[in-house]
Amino acid sequence: MADAENNNHTDTENVTLTIDANADTIPSNINIGNNADDPENSDNEHVDEDSEQSTLVTEEVAWFKQTEYIVFSNELKSMQRNNIIILKECKDNKRLLDLKYDDLNNLVNNIQTSVIFFSAMSGFIQATRIQFSISDAVTAIFSITISTYITLLLSISKYYKLDEIKEKIQNLREKYSVLDNKLDHRMDEIGPWSSKNLWIHQDPVDKYKEWGVVSKKLDDDYVNIILTKQLLVTEFEIIMDTKSRNQYYIKNRELNYHNRELLYSWDKKEVELEKRISKHQVKTRRPSIMLQHEALDNWVDEEV
Repeated sequence: MADAENNNHTDTENVTLTIDANADTIPSNINIGNNADDPENSDNEHVDEDSEQSTLVTEEVAWFKQTEYIVFSNELKSMQRNNIIILKECKDNKRLLDLKYDDLNNLVNNIQTSVIFFSAMSGFIQATRIQFSISDAVTAIFSITISTYITLLLSISKYYKLDEIKEKIQNLREKYSVLDNKLDHRMDEIGPWSSKNLWIHQDPVDKYKEWGVVSKKLDDDYVNIILTKQLLVTEFEIIMDTKSRNQYYIKNRELNYHNRELLYSWDKKEVELEKRISKHQVKTRRPSIMLQHEALDNWVDEEV
């Protein structure tokens, strides 16, 4: 029995020695002492992933080095810059017109309201002079005073042409609004072209031809926009002299500062509210409490 155990032990040693001696001839599908979690294998996998990512990045960079894309990119940036410059000038001018129209409208409304009020008072005094035992002399003096006041106000308003200026400003504001809408529409048309993904794996020649159609249409519209802007700026210079522009420019800065202060205070309150909500909030599908008009995506609650 002991001899059998010795023989088995000897055979095991011989097998081990045979494998060690022929280690170079072991088939590759036999894994001896190797684990799937070997650090060397993991490093190889990471190297392969990094190489694949670098290859993808290199391919994407190559797409954007094409001549058609470079020309398109320069044309797009130039068109966006021109639109933004004109749009900013139009919005600034319209803002000053809005401020002047607001002041002029309040002045005209105050004049008209006072005329209506004192006219009604004059009629009331004349109709109730007997009931209140008001003498004819007092009634006559009161009526003459009110008539003089009304005539004076209407004469001053007519002399300064307040109604005409108000109407001109309103018409010019409407024209600026139309032009602003056109410029916004142009920005919407060229907005999707800002994404580089439109050019990846696309024929650059065909893609540039497609852009050429849009570019030609926008270039033709740009000529009309420049002419319209010229006419509007001329009318603006006539209505808004240098003194008025400086006055309302300062007023605009004051209003912007005040509005930003209010927005900043409300932003701080909203941040504090979000902290309180996140502190006591149970896990829900939405990160915070939202008002109904703040939801931009109607499908936010749908399962994907």
